[in-house]
Amino acid sequence: MNPNTRRLTSSTGILVQAVQDLEDFTDDPDKYLVDLYADEHRAVKVWMSAGASDHFTYNDGAITLAWDGIPLLGVPDWHDICTLWTYLVNVVEGYLATGRGASFFPGQPTPIVLERIHGGALVTIGDTRARVDPSTFCRELLDEAGRFWQWVERHDIPLYGEPELARIDQMQARVP
Repeated sequence: MNPNTRRLTSSTGILVQAVQDLEDFTDDPDKYLVDLYADEHRAVKVWMSAGASDHFTYNDGAITLAWDGIPLLGVPDWHDICTLWTYLVNVVEGYLATGRGASFFPGQPTPIVLERIHGGALVTIGDTRARVDPSTFCRELLDEAGRFWQWVERHDIPLYGEPELARIDQMQARVP
């Protein structure tokens, strides 16, 4: 594998319409989501029109994560994308501190776990498990989370609370 090839890939989409039919959402996610990075102008318009009048932190969407092409997270799971990225960062933070970071998909019993195992780490999201290189996984997940929070800052999205960039930078320095 080319050393410049990323092993963890992600996308972040915001819902452009309410999901009434889960099967349709799963079969045709592009009908429901606009990708924040592929169509920034439209994504900003959707974000700003969907948010509350004093802050725009809560916006439903979906994050896709894949490790070496293995889907870990994605449609049909959706929730507030700021919360999802924060939870994913929290899992990495727990892993870096103790060798096990864990959370649940917001409001659901779906686990999000990253734990040290012999010879690497195991990531579990719902029923999906993948053995990962822990340093690469943590570094690349934090990179992807940083990309999201940089997008939020670049578009001057008013937030309730602070973006995660400073915390992400601190964690990046702790990744072996």
